[in-house]
Amino acid sequence: MIYLFLTVLCTSALFILFRVYNNLKINIFQTIVWNYVVCTLTGIAYQYDLLSQALYTKHMNTVIASSMVGSCFLPIFFLIGTSTRLAGLTPTTMANKLSMIIPAGFAILIGLAPFTWLQFGAIVIGILAVFFSSQNQNGTQDTVARPYLPWLVFITAGLLDLAIMYVNNKIATEESAGLFSIHTFAAAASWGLLALTTLLVLKKDTFQGKAILSGIVLGIPNYFSVYFLLKTLNYFHHDGSFVFPALNLSIILFTAVFSLIVFREKFSSRLTIGLLLAISSILLLYLNKA
Repeated sequence: MIYLFLTVLCTSALFILFRVYNNLKINIFQTIVWNYVVCTLTGIAYQYDLLSQALYTKHMNTVIASSMVGSCFLPIFFLIGTSTRLAGLTPTTMANKLSMIIPAGFAILIGLAPFTWLQFGAIVIGILAVFFSSQNQNGTQDTVARPYLPWLVFITAGLLDLAIMYVNNKIATEESAGLFSIHTFAAAASWGLLALTTLLVLKKDTFQGKAILSGIVLGIPNYFSVYFLLKTLNYFHHDGSFVFPALNLSIILFTAVFSLIVFREKFSSRLTIGLLLAISSILLLYLNKA
């Protein structure tokens, strides 16, 4: 259970840092690129004593699979950014969080998790929690100018979680968890550096030195968010029907409480309802797992 808590803590830190960076006018794209580089270096430093040629030879399939998964990180990030700009923040956020349905449903379909009405009710309540939590303060939703974009976010984000769950279950092992996280971020860093270099050469972007520092601060919790997610999936026997709903809802709850205390954000009635539903859903998931 400690791995689930650490995953929530590290992942929530990413959303909080993005909020801070936006206020400081830091280039988010460059931050993301350097963050992937730092994630890779953090993984190598953290797993250095375990890395060996024998380990790579034994788990080369994990290296290949993780590199393929990591190559999807940057385009999905671009898609989320495009959807946020053209379709609106609320529809994109809802689509991203609701994507938990894909790995959760798949885990039940292939028998990794048994179907129970308690779990089904928890997922339904969780969907309602995301809906209410994603409302603006005045209770209205952003105008959807490109209605297909949130659907693309929903599908791609869900498939990415599904790919991580599948690779962790069918290809990677507990021994190769470090290789999985390192090479996932290494692939994302490679594509990111290539894209950033191209933009700088074509003078489509201007280099921002402080983005390197922000990338360092972001990269460390980002690496451990994936590392601890793999550990969480292993602990719960790859039960994505429990892990992903519990993880997403806990992140919503944690970041909302943090925003209330630190950023002094006001809670609308809809957001309050959403948080209460999120708590109820999490409790049902834990009761079902107990």
